[in-house]
Amino acid sequence: MKLKKLSITCGLVLAGLSSVASAESGFSGNVALTSDYIFRGLTQNDGDAAIQGGFDYAHDSGFYAGVWASNVSEASYTDSSMELDLYLGWGGDFNGVSVDVGVLHYEYPGTSVDANNTDEYHVGVGYDFGAAAVSATYNYSPDFYGADEATYLDLGIEVPVGPVTIAAHYGMTDYDAASGDDYDDWSVGVSTEYGGFGFDLSYYETDGVSGGDDDALVFTISKSL
Repeated sequence: MKLKKLSITCGLVLAGLSSVASAESGFSGNVALTSDYIFRGLTQNDGDAAIQGGFDYAHDSGFYAGVWASNVSEASYTDSSMELDLYLGWGGDFNGVSVDVGVLHYEYPGTSVDANNTDEYHVGVGYDFGAAAVSATYNYSPDFYGADEATYLDLGIEVPVGPVTIAAHYGMTDYDAASGDDYDDWSVGVSTEYGGFGFDLSYYETDGVSGGDDDALVFTISKSL
């Protein structure tokens, strides 16, 4: 993530960690094709399509590890057209409350700006009420893409409606130094599964980004392996 285009969807990476941790012991994989790689409200490849995928290992004790990759814009990550994420952590359930703690390393192979390669730690909780599932994740980086300390609070809700799931998200990025712009992002989307594939259509928007707010409508097709 370039700072002025501050980038799990990770957006989907962190959102997927708790599901990895809750899986049965063993290996799994995933692949996706998306019309734009959006991370924390901002495009990672100048609005172009991205192909993404990863492999995970989950132990029945709750410990998990994995790797995930996507193409990104060289303009945002100097001399690198790839994001490679390595992560590990632990997830469990306490009286219906899911808990997830872990660390994630963002790597951009070939980049000439070493500050692009970033470590981030997170702790998350969630609860499924049946009619809706809610989650909250706190992320911390000691040196976020060269901008010193930064935090990100991610709040989400998912509501199943017949064959589809409606999801909404709100996130807050906060820098402890003046080297980055604090901003908020939010999204709302609908997803479903058909024929073994996942389909998602989501709208993303940001508020407070230097140079103007970003918004995007993104369509994603995914497949678990």
